[in-house]
Amino acid sequence: MTLRAAYLLAPAVALLLAGCAPGTGVGTGATGGAALPSGSSLEARWERRVVTLLVAERIADACYGEGIYLAPSPYGGAVHRATEEMVAAGEDRAALDAVFAAHDFNTTTTAVESYLASRGGSVEAPASLCAVGEAEIAEGSEVGRVLTRL
Repeated sequence: MTLRAAYLLAPAVALLLAGCAPGTGVGTGATGGAALPSGSSLEARWERRVVTLLVAERIADACYGEGIYLAPSPYGGAVHRATEEMVAAGEDRAALDAVFAAHDFNTTTTAVESYLASRGGSVEAPASLCAVGEAEIAEGSEVGRVLTRL
């Protein structure tokens, strides 16, 4: 299976798998002035966690050569990880599956890009993502807690 196929299948697999291991929680750390999606509804909390994880994935993908990686997790993929963490924290799986099924991922992509841009990062300039990653780790932000420096 190609990496692209695995990435595209991850959301479907997330719906099928039941998580048993405890997650890392949703967290409410500093965001360095940049806005992650906010709100207290299940949908808003799930989207916030997915955006956090996708931002961290983009940084880790661009900066592994600089020693920035995703912190270990028993779950792969942002959608799967967010869902399983929330189930482990006591959220209803069926409700989260419904959130996933109804979600417009265009808004998620926009939120990821906006967050990175607000922190000075751009996918077109990978070094800028590394600087964002370093700052996030140093601040202990939500994104920074999903990253690790080796």
